[in-house]
Amino acid sequence: MIIDDVKKSAVILGECGMLGAIKDYKELCRLLFSPQGREFCERHNFPALKQFQAIQHECDVSKYGVFIDSNSVCRSNDKDIALIGNTQGELRFDDNKVVHKIILMHGAKAIIRASNYVVLLVVKIGDCEVDVKKDETVVVL
Repeated sequence: MIIDDVKKSAVILGECGMLGAIKDYKELCRLLFSPQGREFCERHNFPALKQFQAIQHECDVSKYGVFIDSNSVCRSNDKDIALIGNTQGELRFDDNKVVHKIILMHGAKAIIRASNYVVLLVVKIGDCEVDVKKDETVVVL
């Protein structure tokens, strides 16, 4: 199972045990969006694109907000969204009740349109492109 390979790779990189309790892809995706998960992935450019692609073959993780080699994606107001590999996203945000977390990895690209006092946390890991089109009320972290 790919999830076990991801865990082993993380341990080699010095993961502190957070993955030990992970039993399914939903939990793994939730960890990706956590502060500790984002920091670990950013520091180690982890998981590798091949691992993400293997995950996608086992489970459709787009239902958890992770889009891997998805070509073109149009989404609105996702609280957590990750674009990985060959994925180009057009993302719209106007829901100001949450901090929207957007992760781009392994060459993903995004155009983000935001308004209405929205707060965005944008994390680019590796060579990714993002273009944020926003009004004066939007905060980008």
